[in-house]
Order: sequence, then C-alpha cells, then structure tokens
Amino acid sequence: MTIPSIQFTAQGIDAPSREAVTAGLWALMRQAFGSNITQDARTPQGQLVTSLTAVITDRDSQFIELANNLDPRYSFGKFQEALGAIYFLSRSEATRSVVTLEFTGLAGSAVPSGTQVQDDNGNIWETTEAGAVSVATGTVTLLARAQVPGPIQAATGTINNLLDTLPGIDRAENTVPAVPGSNEESRADFELRRAASVAANSRLTNSAVFGAVFDLTDVIDVRVVDNPSDDAITVGATNYPMIRNSLLVSVVGGDDYEIAGKIMAKGGTGCSFMGNTEVLWKDTDNYDDGFPPEYDVKFLRPDITPLYFDIRVADFDSVSGPQITAARQSIANQLASGPRRARIGGTVVASSFGCGLDSALGVVEIKVSTDGATWLSLIEFGIDQFPSTAANLITVGQYAP
Repeated sequence: MTIPSIQFTAQGIDAPSREAVTAGLWALMRQAFGSNITQDARTPQGQLVTSLTAVITDRDSQFIELANNLDPRYSFGKFQEALGAIYFLSRSEATRSVVTLEFTGLAGSAVPSGTQVQDDNGNIWETTEAGAVSVATGTVTLLARAQVPGPIQAATGTINNLLDTLPGIDRAENTVPAVPGSNEESRADFELRRAASVAANSRLTNSAVFGAVFDLTDVIDVRVVDNPSDDAITVGATNYPMIRNSLLVSVVGGDDYEIAGKIMAKGGTGCSFMGNTEVLWKDTDNYDDGFPPEYDVKFLRPDITPLYFDIRVADFDSVSGPQITAARQSIANQLASGPRRARIGGTVVASSFGCGLDSALGVVEIKVSTDGATWLSLIEFGIDQFPSTAANLITVGQYAP
C-alpha cells in the first residue's frame, strides 16, 4: 500500500482523508522496518507517522485552496484581482460617503460646487454641484460627498456647520442620513460586481452600461433600465416614468462627467436618456481635431431615502447599552456592504438582518419603515430611491405579542 494522493475527478479535487494517509504511512513503515513494528502513536515511529500525516494533509489542503482560487466564486486577494483583470476590472479603492445638503437663504443666492460643511464629528463634506436658492422654497438641495474616503456615517441634521462664507446663505443641513462609503472593496462586493460586469466590454446592452459605470471611482451603486418599446412606460415600485425608446441609468456616487462618458460609450446615441441630471459631454476620445461632437447626456441621481429599523427582543431589560450599540452598528454595516447591501430599486427584507445580530439579544422581530410610523416586513424601493440608515434610525425595544 502506498500513501494515497490527490485525485482529479469530474466533480473536482478528491483529497484522501487523514485516516487514509495515516494508514498509508504505517504501511510504508512496515515495509521499511518489518511487519512486527509497533503501531502506536506514543512510540517514536508513531510520532513520525503523526507528524508526516499532518504535513501531507496540510499540503493537500493548500493545494485545494490554490485550486479554489481559480474559481471566481471562492477566490480572494490577488487571485480574485487576477480573475477580475480578465474582464478589465480592478478592485475599487475606498469610496467616499455621499449625502444631500439643504441650504437655506435669500432667493437667488448661489452655492458653488466645492462648498464645505462640517459635521458634528469634525468630518468635512463638499458639494459636488452648484445651485441657487429657489424663490418658491427659500432652499436649494445639492449633492455632497465626504472629503475623506471611507464608511463615514452621518445621521440626519448632523452636517450643519457651514465653513464657507456665502452671501445670502443662512445655514446648511442634511435632511437625510448620509450614504456611507466603503473601505477598499471587499471580496464579496468585488465578486458581486464582477458577476454583474461580465459585459463591461460589450456595447449597447444594459449590462455593458452597468459594468462600465460601476467601475468608476466613488460609484456606490448603479441600476440600468431601458424601454425599447414605442410606448411610454413606468418602472419600479415608484412607477418612475420612461418615454419610448429610452435608457435610464440611476447612479449613487461618482463624477457626473465620467458617468456621462460611460453612458455614451456603452449606451450609444440611438436612444433618449432619462433622469434628473444633465451633462454636456464632448467626445474627445474619438475626435482630437479641436471640434469634438457634443451630447446632452441625462442620468438619474436617486433620492436618498431614510430607512428605519425596529428591533424587538424577548427581554429588553436584560439588554445592555453596548449590545444596543453593537446591534445598530451591525445593521448599518450590513446595509453598507455584502449580500444585504442597499441597492437602487432593491428590496429590503427586515428579517434577513437578524442573521448578523448577536443571538444573546434574543431578537423576536425586525420591522422596517421609511417614515418611522408605518412598519413593514419588507420594502420595495423605486429606481429613483436609495435607502440609507443611521444609528438614530435604529431602535431596540421590548417585543409585545
């Protein structure tokens, strides 16, 4: 009998069990030292067999791990990045948190792009677009992003210290919680993007536009819908309207001009573009004569929609303050990354977040809401909505049947 080795089968790699390896080593010992050798793990030869078994099985495990790294479903680190490079994808660096800021002041007062507002924790946020205060409302709402990349969170009303002096502007404040950015893209999120981006190098398909836009710096989420028919339609939970023969790209995060360029490059010029954001894009990639053609490209910046969580436990009196803090952070982390991450036009199932909570909490029920009053088991968001939460939107209380 010889020491069994790894077998390559139609079902994959078949590695011998530890017991089979040990039996093979004892057979080798009997051939070398005689059939009457004592087969006891406490003997010197027994210690040698035990050590060699550990070495061989560890080698087999490493070989299996190497083989698994050739499968995009299980790969990680540099192996995962190598597989992503096949599709011309690279692991995203840390992204910046985004938020909408409401500026209040005299009608017509201007707020330039790059205006800085500080939150209660000292983080600085910068507007990414310019605007002017409306005559009708006395306010203007603008997109902003954190100055520093990473999962910076900000509850409603906490971004309120206007650092720049703007004539006619009285105050600034975030009326919804910020959408947290992320650290360097995780293994799970990179695989999710790779799987959804396999058509990034094609053209004139929704998948091509999705993959190209999602690969841009600071993009947090993307949703692409088209209407190839000759009739106007509505899409999603909010019945967002689309005219005939149109393309709708909904994006959170990223640079407006870069997004417009990818939409043009992958979506083409044969359809109308839908959305609330319009960019004048010049095709300097294909025309370098100083007179590039210009296109008005539209895409959708979805509303950041507050998402409330209500966690009910069996015995609230036994729950400590640190446990409540940890539960809130767990919910926020799950919504920011992984299989339950917030998605444009996605569905949030309240009970699914219980898997990430400490079992010691004794969770009985989880409900979600967009207004803190109407509680549901799940919520379907529209293509013009992106859910975001914060610690002050997550409550823990006593379950009442």
